[in-house]
Amino acid sequence: MNKRFNDSTVQPISPSTHQPSLWFVGFFLLVIYTVPVVQAVVEFKKNHSIQALDILADAFVTPVRRAELLHELALKQSLFCDSLAKVLGPARDSSSESIAGPLIDEALATYAEMKKNLCAVNRHVNIDSTGRGVKALDSVAALFSGIQGHTAEKSTLAALRALTTRIRDEYPKPSLFNAPRSTLSAFTYIFWNDRYLRPYEKELENNSVFASSIRPRVRYFRYSVFGDIGDKGIVGRNGWFFYKPDVEFLIKPWVLDPRSVMVDPNDRPITDDPVKAIKKFQEQLAQRNIALMVVIVPGKPSIYPDLVSSLYRPGDAGKFTHSLRMIDELRKQGVDAIDLFAPFSRLRAFDAQAGDSLYLQKDTHWKARGVRTAAHEVAQHIKRFSWYSPGAVEYAMDSVVIDRIGDVGVMAGLPSSKARDSSNVFAPEKTKCYRVVRILRDVKGKEIERIPYKDDFRSSKILIIGDSFSRIYQTDEPRNAGWISHIAFELSQPVASLVNDGGASTLVRQSLARRAGILKGKKLVVWEIVERDFRFGEEGWKDVPLPASQTSAGSVKE
Repeated sequence: MNKRFNDSTVQPISPSTHQPSLWFVGFFLLVIYTVPVVQAVVEFKKNHSIQALDILADAFVTPVRRAELLHELALKQSLFCDSLAKVLGPARDSSSESIAGPLIDEALATYAEMKKNLCAVNRHVNIDSTGRGVKALDSVAALFSGIQGHTAEKSTLAALRALTTRIRDEYPKPSLFNAPRSTLSAFTYIFWNDRYLRPYEKELENNSVFASSIRPRVRYFRYSVFGDIGDKGIVGRNGWFFYKPDVEFLIKPWVLDPRSVMVDPNDRPITDDPVKAIKKFQEQLAQRNIALMVVIVPGKPSIYPDLVSSLYRPGDAGKFTHSLRMIDELRKQGVDAIDLFAPFSRLRAFDAQAGDSLYLQKDTHWKARGVRTAAHEVAQHIKRFSWYSPGAVEYAMDSVVIDRIGDVGVMAGLPSSKARDSSNVFAPEKTKCYRVVRILRDVKGKEIERIPYKDDFRSSKILIIGDSFSRIYQTDEPRNAGWISHIAFELSQPVASLVNDGGASTLVRQSLARRAGILKGKKLVVWEIVERDFRFGEEGWKDVPLPASQTSAGSVKE
């Protein structure tokens, strides 16, 4: 039996029924929108760009500006080529050489600038430096560099002109018709690319005014109560701090293990092959008659595993690391790989007698004992080369004690905490360093001056490249006390060096490719790599081609 509803029985819903829900929604929206609005106001007052809008700028503005700059640089390259053709043509005269030299230098500088902007798609994404466009630029640089003595054959100038014209045509000036194409291609590097979105999100988080004011106090509270220093550090035993990637490198599978490719969403799959990259670099250097020596620096937990966990003993130093296998693989490939794990493990056993450790307690880096041991081991290997000849420079060491603030605490954000007594927990660590100085004497042999150690790019046959382990104590306080100057001390002669802080895997080779001129006259490249970089190296282990000629666009700076 059907029933009819009586309209008079239907009660209207009172607005008060929805009032709690409306209040909740309003409060939720207020909280959600307050954070970005306050952040934008603070950035505007500081004359900073509004970070929330950076993603839109990279999608619509950056591609057009990048295209304009690449067009201008490509046009300049083509004009330099035309000018060189006129200067070095049949009508050349005595002034041609003085004119051609600066032209070539400017052309190579333009090449370096264009390559830099071609690789940098936006503020967070760099394209592979082995792409077709970059290779074309490298060919241009090789042709410009190949004009020895500022003279050139007709075929060289013709090839240079054809190549620079092609590059100029490949990078037209942005217009109403081709600008949308650049913008559309930029979307693939932003909205569908975690290489952009992850660092963009991290940048927003790190620069948040709310996070910067609240996070240090929360972190310090978490450390004080739970002994936790965050996702970048691990609190070890006896007050030691360890950098988390150093420990993860030891406990995760070897980088060439298939399990390093199949990982959970929170981890990064390892698809690059460090052994192949190192071997390729060795072959590139061999084309220039330069040898390669790879020095893998032990991470602190490899030498002090017992201070990470009570499951280990001091005698386990240097035993549990994938780097020993890496050294074996490199040697099988004919790469000269130096083992520092054995001497470091032996030396660690004498910590008590020395009254000092090989590494800083709250920092990832080594102390003077580690510096001097590594320098001595490498120097002994260098002396075995047939081309090596003993140096004649007299060096000495001046000891100095410095205060070193541990980088593990800095990366965890702990030293910036304003909490009470935090300075006692994260006090600077005093450590003795040994500065290398050159001794100058008069004709009677009396010492007249001590000059701080200085690299020699032009005369030295040895180039050292590396990461922060090559930088520490060398270019920061107290200066000239790092392992670079100690190698020079061991050899009684200066060396040359090129350091990229945190980027020994790929970034330092990219820096070398841009300044390949410093390879001129070199017989050996010593490549220092901290072991964690085999898994966590910045930009992975890419193939980085060196310019074909020994003359490079990079200028030598001492």
